Amino acid sequence: MDIQTLNEQARRLDDLLRLDTFPLAVKWYENVEDVPESAIFPMRDMGKHAALCQAFSLARMRGMSIAMEVRDHWCWNPLVAFGMVDCSPGTKPFEVIKPLIGVPPEKAETFLANFPRLELGKYKAMVIAPLYKADFMPDVILIYSNTAQLNSMLRAVKAQTGELVKSEFDGIDSCAYATVPTMLTREFRVTLPDPGDVERARAGKDEIIFSVPPEKFHFILDGLEMMEKYGMSYRTAPVVMPLDFERPPFYNEVFKLWGLDQGEDC
Repeated sequence: MDIQTLNEQARRLDDLLRLDTFPLAVKWYENVEDVPESAIFPMRDMGKHAALCQAFSLARMRGMSIAMEVRDHWCWNPLVAFGMVDCSPGTKPFEVIKPLIGVPPEKAETFLANFPRLELGKYKAMVIAPLYKADFMPDVILIYSNTAQLNSMLRAVKAQTGELVKSEFDGIDSCAYATVPTMLTREFRVTLPDPGDVERARAGKDEIIFSVPPEKFHFILDGLEMMEKYGMSYRTAPVVMPLDFERPPFYNEVFKLWGLDQGEDC
């Protein structure tokens, strides 16, 4: 797999799902000097800080390539999650944040200690760019979609792997939960955009995030293309609502056993 293949697959995904915004390529760098020259640093190039969700928005809505090192971030969450600052148990920042994370006080220390994190001090920068034109191999792919598009992707993955996508859900800190677990486990994940993403980065209230390891991206494409052959594509799915519709024969069989009305077989 190379980046040119992923570029083309991103274009194909857009054709299959008609996404409103670009899928994102996300990569972490151990050395700032390795960041692609095409990327814009908020502080260096715009004289402003940015929250990571805003960098996501600039990339997926405007097609920009955004790089962020520690001084660019305007939110504590990714600084901790990406190991750019020390917020380990016993440190002062840990004690400051602990009572503010929205869990019962007696569980706050364990909850924050288990917050998803990359290795402390390992990464100095990250880059986010539209996948269709990224000039680097991503560590994680993020797809913002509506729930119907996510439904199609989940069924596509199941059709190719025989497995269900498993996730844990929180209503906040989506930049961490959408990136770090998939970076570490190489598994798919579903994440809800958090209030900051909605309030300051234009995420839609009907959007959801699908995190994809690049090496598994083809499962989505292969599954969607297979579904399209059977007339089950997102683009062509009919929306009808007939009552007493025809059903597979086993429906009538079990309804009869339950003493309920039967209808026509399909």
